[in-house]
Amino acid sequence: MLIFNVTKLKSGHDVEVVSLRRPKGATGYVMKIEIDPNAPTLYVKVELRGGKIFGRSFHYSEHE
Repeated sequence: MLIFNVTKLKSGHDVEVVSLRRPKGATGYVMKIEIDPNAPTLYVKVELRGGKIFGRSFHYSEHE
């Protein structure tokens, strides 16, 4: 997952900054990635904490 995300970031993919509910006030980073026109959008959310990247969500999006 990490290599996939880095590749998308390096190619200039959009990233949305969001406020996380847990831990309250923490910052998350969301990418909505179209893998294939016939497949749902892939939703990826990560959190940067203590110099590490934590995967928070990685699933097909239920909301378009």
